[in-house]
Amino acid sequence: MHQEFGVTAKAEHYTCMIDLLGRAGRLEEAEALMKDMPFEPDGTMWGALLGASRKHGNTKLGEKAAERIFEMEPDNSGMYVLLSNLYAASGKWKNVGKLRLMMKEKGVKKVPGFSWIEVQNKVHTFSAGDSIHPEKDRIYAFLEELDMKMKKAGYVSATEMVLHDVEEEEKEHMLKYHSEKLAVAFGILNMPLGRPVRVIKNLRVCEDCHNAIKYISAIENRLIILRDSNRFHHFSGGLCSCGDYW
Repeated sequence: MHQEFGVTAKAEHYTCMIDLLGRAGRLEEAEALMKDMPFEPDGTMWGALLGASRKHGNTKLGEKAAERIFEMEPDNSGMYVLLSNLYAASGKWKNVGKLRLMMKEKGVKKVPGFSWIEVQNKVHTFSAGDSIHPEKDRIYAFLEELDMKMKKAGYVSATEMVLHDVEEEEKEHMLKYHSEKLAVAFGILNMPLGRPVRVIKNLRVCEDCHNAIKYISAIENRLIILRDSNRFHHFSGGLCSCGDYW
């Protein structure tokens, strides 16, 4: 950058490179780059390393990254969730419990996930396992049908995302009714063919829902546009515009 284009690398450039190396599984290189930077790493950089550690199952590095983040951003609930995901995926349920207790003692509250969709000039809001919406029975029945079709097409639930020490069947059930899936199902049921289904979520779409919505877009032959806290996702024909990189 500097030699060929005269551009001095700033913090955001280093953050992108750390994230890129981490996603590629080159965690040692990502950490080494952080050590060699001309300035101290910030919470965003450590967050990228924690996310990569979760993705690649490196508990030791993930704990190190989380420790730094908690020093800088003690109220960042998203980072507690990332570390919990890492522990859960590794089967370390005692650590998950300790982390929940730590959050409670520090007064850190996990932001609940909500999804919104507008149909006929009315906004419908969904939470995970929603039992309030007047069309809940119809939505749940439709999701059950979709689940069977998706599994026939090759879909497998990402049960490692569930932060509870329960049986696999129960984990699948918990994943099935996330807010974005409910909103997407409602949109398909109530919007005419040819119209895109547009959903907004206040948090980052989870890995399982992202995968499931790809399958749903192909099975139902619908364009599904999901705006989460990171970016827009355009699902069509079983693919997402983000290329599974978000």
